[in-house]
Amino acid sequence: MVKKKEKKVHLNIKRMHCASCALTIEKALKDHSGVKEANVNFASEKAYLTYNPNVTNKNELIKTVRDTGYDAALETKKTIIRIGGMTCASCAQTIENTLKKTEGIIEANVSLATEKAVVIYDLQEINYESIKEIIEGTGYQVLDIEEGAAKYEKAIEEEQRKFHEAKTRMWVAWAFTIPIIAWMIPEMIFGVVWPTRDIFNIGMILLAVPVLFWAGKETLLSAAKRVAHGRANMDVLIALGTLTAFITGPTMFFSPILNYAGVSGMIMSFHLLGRYIEAKAKGRASQAIRKLLELEAKTARILVDDEEKEVPLDEVEVGNVIIVRPGEKIPTDGLVIEGQSAVDESMATGESMPVPKKVGDGRRSPRLQSSNPRARR
Repeated sequence: MVKKKEKKVHLNIKRMHCASCALTIEKALKDHSGVKEANVNFASEKAYLTYNPNVTNKNELIKTVRDTGYDAALETKKTIIRIGGMTCASCAQTIENTLKKTEGIIEANVSLATEKAVVIYDLQEINYESIKEIIEGTGYQVLDIEEGAAKYEKAIEEEQRKFHEAKTRMWVAWAFTIPIIAWMIPEMIFGVVWPTRDIFNIGMILLAVPVLFWAGKETLLSAAKRVAHGRANMDVLIALGTLTAFITGPTMFFSPILNYAGVSGMIMSFHLLGRYIEAKAKGRASQAIRKLLELEAKTARILVDDEEKEVPLDEVEVGNVIIVRPGEKIPTDGLVIEGQSAVDESMATGESMPVPKKVGDGRRSPRLQSSNPRARR
């Protein structure tokens, strides 16, 4: 049996709420057999791993993350490829079966009616050029790929979904918490003693129930998963405080203790308000970054055997020589190896005037103003 070399992979992690979550996942991955290095970044929501493929694999690493109560997935890309030369359903089936058998391709669907293949693949295992060669190897022709705003739609929808969920939970929580506060203020500040004490206590309990067990359900479930795996995070602290306060409500009917059920609803509401503000801030930041990414060039013109070849930006590798014509966007970082020009760096530096570039200079900007330099990636 041939031993495989160490591999590197990064996973997209979901449901992390704080740095403690990242440390929990990182420790679980480091304890996993075959993992050499593991680093989990809370800000980017990614886990960077080096592992021995003879001992473990990507699916087991994902399972390890999920066993800690979080969600993980490979960094995949969905590409729609137009295919020429198909004449019957058997043609589509041949291409689809070939793609599905290829390592790195997660899902492939080929439609004869639209003459398109929808391919979802692992970016760390395979690239578009390889997929193109596989399709053409079956005897069919790859015409082009569909790109544009559609590639960002899924990410935008996911951010919007998270924001709207956080907003709904926050408003529901405060819809029940405001009556709690209004009911408690006369007694706390003005010393008003309600004659129907039992109604007050029951009211506090009933108003707190939807706040904790509907609006705050995700927080409580997250805390339960952390505790089940012997870990703790901010959700565990919130759950511990709110549930302890809530239990005093029913308990006060059987023992002489004060009713803090209403306080539990208030704590959860402030927590959900913080989550809403966090989701809103992250959503705005993500959209701003996404808008900048949309300004990037989608393809690059590289020099291969003294011939220009246009390839998707993802296929550009270190060492490629890129041709950039006047007025075009510079697709990636690099050094100028031939020619000179002026580069608009306003998006990166705020400098309004084009900056001269010559051989040996690097680039930090998206657009050339003149000349026809070559840059080495």
